[in-house]
This record gives sequence, C-alpha cells and structure tokens, in this order.
Amino acid sequence: MVAVQIQVGDLVQASGHAGPWLVVELSKGMASLQHPDGHRLSVRTTTLSVVHKATSPAGEVEPVDREQPGEAPTLFD
Repeated sequence: MVAVQIQVGDLVQASGHAGPWLVVELSKGMASLQHPDGHRLSVRTTTLSVVHKATSPAGEVEPVDREQPGEAPTLFD
C-alpha cells in the first residue's frame, strides 16, 4: 500500500473510532478531527487511514490507493 499524505479536508478513519472523520487541523503529527454528528477528536496522524481525499484547488480529487481496484469509497468505509 502506498502512503498517502493527510491534509485538511480529507475524510479519514481513526483507528478505534467509528467514522468517517473530517480533518479540520494538522499540527506536529496530530490531527484535529470532526465527526458529522459534531464530536471532535485529536489523534496522531499515524493512526489514520484516508477514506476520501479533499478536492485540490484545481477541482481534481487525488486518487487513494485501495486494497481492491475499482472499489469506490463510501461514507461508511
């Protein structure tokens, strides 16, 4: 699996926490996350898996390396 750099706006899965979570801030190896129900969480970025990359300024979505090719990410991944 290829390492994916986490950035603000990405949807991620935090190890041990129901997700997905939105990355709202990154600082010194820590990520501040927000769940759609409003809960917030701070975790190390090493415990995160990217579910969906944020849209780049050009409007393109960066691909995420998935275990099974052709599998589309969903809100419940």
